[in-house]
Amino acid sequence: MSSSASNSDGLSGGAVRYSGGAGSVSALFESSESGTSLGGVSSGASSLILLSGSSEADPPVAEAAEQVAASDESGDIIGIDVGDEGDEVNLPEISGYDWAPYEPRTLVTRFRWGNDLGDLVERTRIFSEEVEDGHLRVKICAGNETVCHGKREAKLDFFYVYACLFHDLGLNVPFADWQMAILRQIQCAPTQIHPNAWASMQAFDALCRAAGLTPTMPLFLHFYKTRPTASKGWVSFLGANKSLFTLYLASYKGFKTGFFKVAIPRKGRRYIFDEQDRPKFPLYWTAFPPPTDAWAEEQLTPAERADLAVLKTLPDKIHPRPLI
Repeated sequence: MSSSASNSDGLSGGAVRYSGGAGSVSALFESSESGTSLGGVSSGASSLILLSGSSEADPPVAEAAEQVAASDESGDIIGIDVGDEGDEVNLPEISGYDWAPYEPRTLVTRFRWGNDLGDLVERTRIFSEEVEDGHLRVKICAGNETVCHGKREAKLDFFYVYACLFHDLGLNVPFADWQMAILRQIQCAPTQIHPNAWASMQAFDALCRAAGLTPTMPLFLHFYKTRPTASKGWVSFLGANKSLFTLYLASYKGFKTGFFKVAIPRKGRRYIFDEQDRPKFPLYWTAFPPPTDAWAEEQLTPAERADLAVLKTLPDKIHPRPLI
């Protein structure tokens, strides 16, 4: 997708209007010794999740043991595929990923058992309320899988995610349309960008909602560029035009081995694929994603330029943590 793409990317699900108007946006901010924060915005509380086995069709009795079932009061249903659980050793190395940076290519997940992943899902909302019961499910990775691996022989499409995206940053699957458009624009899978980059997107979403603005891919990428390198494991957003946010964490520890898969049964494809059955974002890592430049102001639509004028009045280097 070129930088001159239509602003329809990311608008269908990302446009949110709040009362108060953009004219009073400066009043939303409060200053303190610790920096600038956004007043009056609180993150949504995570709700507990009902776990149940779910597959594309009712699983045969022989396969039922590979599904984790638990319950709580939320009413949500998530199938956890535990067919690859366990600490099996001497699994063969999966070849063909020499292009990937060293850490993503060599680190395996710490979620090796159904209970490990079940505990996470019970404490954290993985799927948004729009996802019908059983239409997407989480899956444990095999002991020789890493986040840069492709689909290979898997029957279902899937993508890898880091647990911190949910319990730290409050993401849900499916991601917002404008966030999926960003992944498509920079040609990166969800785990291919650093969690601090996700934090910037989440903070931008909260900021726009509080200010009565519409988050879009071009508007966000007016403030950021990417410069992927083979030596660095994850793609970061580099500030351009204005330093809108500081880093969520200067040193983000522990995320690298906290990953699992979101599997996409046929009945759940509408959440991740478009009407032409194309993925809305890269499901698997892109070898050598290209650098992307910030979107110029003249490339934005009139509505985006109006929102940009409001964002320009905000302080620099807003702390993202209070927004998320």
